[in-house]
Amino acid sequence: MSTKRLVSKEAFFAWLDSLRKDYRLLGPAGREGQTVFREISSSGELSMGYTITMLSPGKLFIYKPEEELFTFRTEKEIFIDTPPVPGEKQLIVGVHPCDTNAILYLDRTFLGGYRDPYYEARRKNSFIISLNCSTASQNCFCSSVGSGPFLKAGEGCDILLTDFGDMYLAENMSKRAEEIFNIKGKKAGRKELEIKSAKEKSVLATIEKTVDVRGLDRLFRENMNHPVWERTADERCLSCSNCVMVCPTCFCYNMADETSLDLSTGRRLRHLDACHEIRFAEVSGGNFRQQRAARLRQFVTHKMNQTGQYGVIGTVGCGRCITWCPTGIDLTEMTKEIRKT
Repeated sequence: MSTKRLVSKEAFFAWLDSLRKDYRLLGPAGREGQTVFREISSSGELSMGYTITMLSPGKLFIYKPEEELFTFRTEKEIFIDTPPVPGEKQLIVGVHPCDTNAILYLDRTFLGGYRDPYYEARRKNSFIISLNCSTASQNCFCSSVGSGPFLKAGEGCDILLTDFGDMYLAENMSKRAEEIFNIKGKKAGRKELEIKSAKEKSVLATIEKTVDVRGLDRLFRENMNHPVWERTADERCLSCSNCVMVCPTCFCYNMADETSLDLSTGRRLRHLDACHEIRFAEVSGGNFRQQRAARLRQFVTHKMNQTGQYGVIGTVGCGRCITWCPTGIDLTEMTKEIRKT
């Protein structure tokens, strides 16, 4: 049973500032007219009332967009040096439910059969404070996939916040939260939980975009040649990969080697890759997704079905892929069109 109490925002932000000596503080803050997740030097920089950010905190600070795996140097022999496992503690505040669930999805990839040591270290050293949504963005469909606008499961975060005006309803979700979250406040009872429920219903009522995700594994499998794939690819898709780059659950990466001109030093990097990129599916002897329609289909089906991979749907319904598509391609509308057949 999580501890639930009302705490003043003033006390909460003062508590955050007191942790700067032990944690790197990260949260939603303004930058060039946009709200982005970045490092902050004071809680005064936070924009906790934000609706959506272009990039999710999980793919900025836990699964890095680019990461050095090792360096090498040649002297009389070849020496290979690997970077140390990250040990810095970081506190990520203001993570919306969809992005909290996205981190849980990445956990299935990097903490599954093979445990990535760099991801695992950052995940272990990340104290996550989630924040239930107060508003929904135009392209949110989180309610259709069970990832928002309020966080249902207790997993994924250490503290869960709900905005109560000049106070937060703070719910401790982990043992370490009980240990370090020492703000005194009013114990939340039935009345406060009823207010929380009412707030959730209010936000739910503003979500206009919905999609029926039942049976999509079978539906897509039976419609691999549906006209919507080729028509959308030919008329609108630019293969720019914006949708993949902003998707909080896309995890594919590629390797790149960089060397000095005299070949005496070098390094190997991994960086985010995208299934829309034409060389993504190149293998010895050919390219099995050379057509743009096939690459578009791969992205949409990986987000909307393929539950056999991890047992859960691959999208958290944040709507970023729709918002930042330069031609406004909407995977929920494509899904509805296929369902009509």
